[in-house]
Amino acid sequence: MAINGITHAAPLRRTNKRPTLDYELFETAVALADEGRALESLHKVLEHFFPGRPIPDLTKEPFSFVQGSSKVTVRIDGDDVVAAVALVKLPPGGSAIAAMRHVLTNIACTGQLHQPRLHGDDLYLEYRDAVSRMHPAKLVEVLQRMPAEADDNDDWLIGQFQATPFDRADIATLSTEDVKTAHAFWTSHWNEVDELLKDCQKKRSYFFLNELTAFAYNRAMATLPLHGFIHSRLREALSTFNDTSEDPMKREASLAKCSKDMKAVTLDDLGKNLGHVTYALPPVAQGTPKVLHAYIGDCDYMDTVAELKKGGKSMDAAFAFISTYYFLLVRFAWDEAIEKDFLAGLEKASGKPWKEVAQILTDHSAMMAEKYEDLEEDEDDDDEEEEGDEDGEEEETEEGDEE
Repeated sequence: MAINGITHAAPLRRTNKRPTLDYELFETAVALADEGRALESLHKVLEHFFPGRPIPDLTKEPFSFVQGSSKVTVRIDGDDVVAAVALVKLPPGGSAIAAMRHVLTNIACTGQLHQPRLHGDDLYLEYRDAVSRMHPAKLVEVLQRMPAEADDNDDWLIGQFQATPFDRADIATLSTEDVKTAHAFWTSHWNEVDELLKDCQKKRSYFFLNELTAFAYNRAMATLPLHGFIHSRLREALSTFNDTSEDPMKREASLAKCSKDMKAVTLDDLGKNLGHVTYALPPVAQGTPKVLHAYIGDCDYMDTVAELKKGGKSMDAAFAFISTYYFLLVRFAWDEAIEKDFLAGLEKASGKPWKEVAQILTDHSAMMAEKYEDLEEDEDDDDEEEEGDEDGEEEETEEGDEE
């Protein structure tokens, strides 16, 4: 049966927040490195990344932080600076060989600062270099990329190759009632994806396919605090069905299979893969009025949506808005007021017919673009003052947008 609209579910996940960083500390770190004061520079980089946290004398004790399911440690070992994160303990037998093949194929990389390291059966990701050669740009790359790599791969190694977790961060579990609510949403979401996929196959619209593949992932992640092997499986499927360079029919087949697999997830299994994780370094970019305007302001994308609406394709236009709102909620950390506005728009459109939704979200997006227009101008002024400071740090979070 064709879907006449999308019902918005109140999110169970905790929202992404980014601390306010002092970029003068980063500039100081660069200046200290240029003067050959590498150890002092290292401390300033950590002060920059972790405002409010005391940074110990790394020659006497290590500094640790939590990134998702991973614990990261930075320490001085003799003349070297070492940053390491535990990945998994390898399983016995042939599974260990398969696990290492995955690691060497998907994680190890020529020219990459961090690399997998095996200590007995314990597998780590590790960066080691002489303190004298340490530069802030190196540490920035390591602290951003290495923990994210570990967080993305540990659950896959555990679920796919029977590896054993060790030295993992604690994850706050959900209540029994919240897990039941989450499973009801999960089942409903993938049933709706199935129905929307049927519409997509009838439309033969590349635009609609792109919106649907983004929606399938982003709506789930905007609503649930999903992690673990189920999230790893979903991301693995996402790499095919949301890849715009793949053949559209292959993408549709991949999404159909993923939906079938996700609907087979039981209440107990889903509950084991839900929980609130902590990120010392936010895994997403900061959402700003400038970003907002790039997606729902005066832009080519909104012109395309307006043409669809004008041409009587209300479903396509409405669904584009919904998919974009979920995308923005997942891929960026917003100030509380802006995030509440996004959620209010989805709630206002919840359960309404496509034609009505198209008009509701046309008006709502215009309201948001106007409401935050002045802030965008202020942001541009700030960007001119800090130009170049964030280039190295934001590169990772801007990659791989899933829409």
